[in-house]
Amino acid sequence: MKFAIAQYTNLTPEQNKWINDLSVELKSFFENRNYGEDLQELYFGLITVKPEFDQFFKKKKPKYEPGEKTSFIDGIEIKSTNFAEIDCKLQFSEVSNSNKEELITKVCEEILSESDCLTRLSKLQKFDFDSYISDLEDYLINKKYIDRKIL
Repeated sequence: MKFAIAQYTNLTPEQNKWINDLSVELKSFFENRNYGEDLQELYFGLITVKPEFDQFFKKKKPKYEPGEKTSFIDGIEIKSTNFAEIDCKLQFSEVSNSNKEELITKVCEEILSESDCLTRLSKLQKFDFDSYISDLEDYLINKKYIDRKIL
């Protein structure tokens, strides 16, 4: 399964790098895992913007697109198959002064918490949510990003 975290933030470049590193790490972890034919790609949009920009970055409803889809972003063709997009929102004031450990913990807890919405996407039928969430939680606990089971 493909996995990625897209960032919409006003955090420092260093903080953005920590989140990007987490995204690359989770991408590698999920690369050879399969949780059913209905979900092949999972993308989290992490929104952490200053209050004055909040109105422009509203958290969207989770979205699932079955089948193949081709889109063009800035002239670049992007092909996706059976993907879900989930927005996560962290309050800027709560994380802007966070160190790496605190920030990664908050991001991981938010991703785990928001993952629950996958169970409410009606078109997503052939997906083993329990295995996905168990693998994700176990990985985050083993890496010491979180210290307990969230769900």
